[in-house]
Amino acid sequence: MSKLKPSKGNVAARKARRIALVSNSSWYTCNFRLGLLRRLRDMGAEVYVISPHDHSSTRLIAEGFHFVQLPIAVYGTNPLREWRGILRLISIYRKYRFDFVFHYTAKPNIYGSMATWWCRIPSIAITTGLGLMREEGWSFSKWVVIQLYRLAGLFSRQVWFLNRDDQQFFEQLRIVPADKSFLLPSEGVDVQWYKPGHERREHKPLHFLYAGRIVWSKGMKEFYEAALHFHRKGAPCSFHLVGFIVPDHPDAVSFDLVQEWQQQGIVRFHGETDDIRPFLAEADCVLLPSFFGEGVPRILLEAAAMAKPIITTDSVGCREVVEHGVNGLLCRPKDTGHLIQTIETFLELSPSERRQMGWEGRKKVLREFEEEIVIRHYLHALTRFLGWPAKRKKHKSVRG
Repeated sequence: MSKLKPSKGNVAARKARRIALVSNSSWYTCNFRLGLLRRLRDMGAEVYVISPHDHSSTRLIAEGFHFVQLPIAVYGTNPLREWRGILRLISIYRKYRFDFVFHYTAKPNIYGSMATWWCRIPSIAITTGLGLMREEGWSFSKWVVIQLYRLAGLFSRQVWFLNRDDQQFFEQLRIVPADKSFLLPSEGVDVQWYKPGHERREHKPLHFLYAGRIVWSKGMKEFYEAALHFHRKGAPCSFHLVGFIVPDHPDAVSFDLVQEWQQQGIVRFHGETDDIRPFLAEADCVLLPSFFGEGVPRILLEAAAMAKPIITTDSVGCREVVEHGVNGLLCRPKDTGHLIQTIETFLELSPSERRQMGWEGRKKVLREFEEEIVIRHYLHALTRFLGWPAKRKKHKSVRG
């Protein structure tokens, strides 16, 4: 196949590099990668976001980024629609002639890597967590996804992972060769945006917060059962839930059940939010009993950056953020009894011990997960594979 080339006139007219970020959610791109988008734009690149349309798409446009709608079903498995998704990406890549593309999440990684290979565009696939691929045992669908990821690894310049467990999983199964595998230290967090506020007055009940998608694999059953246990016990603690219900998700908790928990007075549901900081500011501890195949849970980074202690599971992605007994506590996944014991251990800590845990979390984020650290890896990749930017300037990110 001959390489498609833009006309000389178009090349002369367009000197700026065109960089695209392709994912299955505008919301995630806006909330997790806004610092990267702004940096690329400020360095003179034309930045494109390609994803399904949601309420965050307009914010991306208002920020000055180019938005291209991608009609892809996040949880769909219809072969005809999936094939159309690949053809749509090829059409987009041919039209815009990107200089480099970053793909995120399973479908964009797999379909997008095929499309960029077809259009002769260099790309990197970034796995933001393996989800149900991390479940024990084998199934035909799991086998198919692994074979498709092998193709993505073949067609991409590199495959990036957010935690070492996922990286080793791919390397051991020879899905991606070691020389194409790279460990990105999470998606980063803006430590100027997420920072400790005024210290709250000591009070009871202690405030435990879950924030994220309300799906069973995030530990919703264990969260509710722990809340029920302490409610019946009359313990001085309360449990709060912030997040979005996704009824089309195969693992979703239903609207009716969340309403029932709320009406029982066992869990306080606060709905969705585009700014988690006020809820984190009110929390004494962030609770994430997930057994999902996480990348690195964003809520844990945000909580640690705001100097909040964390209770989470000793599982993939979660343990990247928490050092047991230092900035939080780890419990066994899918084990309500052990989660309850872990919460009881936290309740027994003194106020000063809880504050120290929070500050240790802030130190860990500054040391390992600050957004600037992550952005430097992107710029290094663009320099290596694209020869741009040739020089990098120090830059301090402040989100607004």
